[in-house]
Amino acid sequence: MHRFHRIQLKRISSLAAGIPRSLFHLRVQTRAFNAHHDTFSLRLASRNYLRTRKLLLMFYDTGSVLVIFGMFIAVVLLVWTMVSLLSSTFLRLTAPDTSTSLLKRAVEVATRATTYSSVAHVVNPIIPGLTVPLKHLPLILLSLCISQIVHECGHAITAAIHRIPMLAAGASITLMFPAAFVMLPSARVEELSSLDRLRVITSGCFHNLTLWLILLAAAWSGIGQRILLVGYEDVFARGLIVAHIETDSPLSMHLPVGSFLTALDDLPLNSSRDAWSTYLLEPAPAAYKQGWCVDASRLSGEHSTCCCMDTDNSASSSSCFVSFESKMEEYCTDPVAILSKMQNRCDSSISCLESQSCIKPRGDLDILRITVNHEGADTEDEHIVLWSGPRYEVWEQVQTTHLAPRFGIIPLGLPLIFTDFFQYLKLTNLSLYLLNSLPLPALDGSQLLIILLEMVFTGWFHTPSTIIDIEALRTRGSRPYERRVQQVLRTFVMIGTCTLLGSCIILGITEWMIV
Repeated sequence: MHRFHRIQLKRISSLAAGIPRSLFHLRVQTRAFNAHHDTFSLRLASRNYLRTRKLLLMFYDTGSVLVIFGMFIAVVLLVWTMVSLLSSTFLRLTAPDTSTSLLKRAVEVATRATTYSSVAHVVNPIIPGLTVPLKHLPLILLSLCISQIVHECGHAITAAIHRIPMLAAGASITLMFPAAFVMLPSARVEELSSLDRLRVITSGCFHNLTLWLILLAAAWSGIGQRILLVGYEDVFARGLIVAHIETDSPLSMHLPVGSFLTALDDLPLNSSRDAWSTYLLEPAPAAYKQGWCVDASRLSGEHSTCCCMDTDNSASSSSCFVSFESKMEEYCTDPVAILSKMQNRCDSSISCLESQSCIKPRGDLDILRITVNHEGADTEDEHIVLWSGPRYEVWEQVQTTHLAPRFGIIPLGLPLIFTDFFQYLKLTNLSLYLLNSLPLPALDGSQLLIILLEMVFTGWFHTPSTIIDIEALRTRGSRPYERRVQQVLRTFVMIGTCTLLGSCIILGITEWMIV
């Protein structure tokens, strides 16, 4: 007890002197919340709040079970991720090299589209600038701050339930990553039974799981959408609005922010809520409900089949078309002169003039028709923007929304920011729940493993003598009563988990380098 307080006084004095512990680690702590914590603890101990205390004990007992279950899930996911990374890395290293650049490009496009349309691995890291846009970094850091505070509130509340005072609360920043902590007297924690200590240790992860479930329920109920409709109008029936576009995108001159997008090829964007993402990310053929009537004279001549026979026609201004009735009849012509028009559409050659044929682009062409309406009204003022290249690149460069601001002072992209923020908030809470449940040093999972072994070998309500530092989340000192089997099991599980995590990191870096 006295040694713990001397350490705390030393830390406080170093902060008061203004000497940082590290250039890459900043830390601040306060005792301003201690009085509120003590008041809350006294109220829970009074007879008037006896029922509230029992409900909280039942609540956190349920949380202990869920966190124990989460620890096993996290280990299984870690093993699954390692096996997935190992197999994918092996396949990439042993895959034969292709000599044709076009074939290599096709493989890259298919791989990229598959990556967006389905999850490649069970666990995928969030790395700003690599796996997610760099501009999302402030949202990620904010969601991490909130998740950390929610986590530490769990430790503080369970400490108040068991009449354990809070010495201090604070926050730290390592490099650019924030963290929060609460400091509890280890001598008081060690006096608790195994079940009570289990509540204190698992309450942080349980809070993250609870917030994740609340966010899922809110997304399912659509309450966020209803709140946004106070300042925004749902224009999904008319199409989608361009909310953001990359400044260096070739589409930035043709799809200005605020313009309406009504169709992709012949697929109306108001057909379903996920039509935009599904059509651009799924490796499916282009959707053409009608063809175009083209004069036969434009489809004949010495270049009529040249681009169809030559696979690499990137240098040619012509593209391959097929008859709308039969794919066996191939033609070669300029796609811009045909696909940029909204007239002369046909269902068959019978709908065209005698001198015309009904044709459509061949299904393997990377040509996308984007129907744009700059006015945003139900008028005929629409034109076609043609995109030549993989469809997923349009999804990367253009962000759309179906919400239009009711007032001019409301930002158009605000709903997208809120959507991204709540997505990251869900991911960080779920990640903290699973990650902190892992039996790794300096995490809640290591203490959870120790308590579980105590319960198995020494009894459910045994009172340990181990010093537990909630701030550091690690064991301090040894346990004289700990059996040899417990030590071997604890060491084996922790070393095994560290090995799994290290393998996943190494394999992930290897796969990223060879892509």
